[in-house]
Amino acid sequence: MAVNKKTGNMKSPVKMEALKVFGLTVKWSHLLKPDLEFNSGHSVTVEVNKELAKLQKELIAQTGVKKINGLKVDEDGTKLARFKNKIHSEQGKSRFPNIFTKEGDRTNDCPFGGDEINVVIKPKVWEMNGKQSISCYLEQVQWVEKNSSNSVTFEVIGDNKTEEDDLPF
Repeated sequence: MAVNKKTGNMKSPVKMEALKVFGLTVKWSHLLKPDLEFNSGHSVTVEVNKELAKLQKELIAQTGVKKINGLKVDEDGTKLARFKNKIHSEQGKSRFPNIFTKEGDRTNDCPFGGDEINVVIKPKVWEMNGKQSISCYLEQVQWVEKNSSNSVTFEVIGDNKTEEDDLPF
């Protein structure tokens, strides 16, 4: 991941390539419909695993920016990361459209708390009020396991794979 440390303001934010993160456990999900209370669009909150923690350290090291938005620790001491995206809800789509099965088919089903997912996120460095931070935008979700069991049933949306689809998983 090549990062240009010379940019990073609102006129020229640091743009990074989309990144895949595997084996995340869902804590909360606003993928079936957007979070209208806080107007944050679609989001998924996951427990931070070793792979995500390593990725966060790499983002900080490569950009020089120390704050990553969407991180918190819950009342049990579990580290959580929230990935969100407002684009689809602003276009009037109720359900987050980029949810895939293990086989790479789009699905109408939605992962909830305890489910295992893989995600594609797009990190971006922003500067606001003279302070820089990294936001990780949700691009795609792959549903791996439902409530930590292997019996995942997916309602697949037709045959919608095209040559243009570049499925990340």
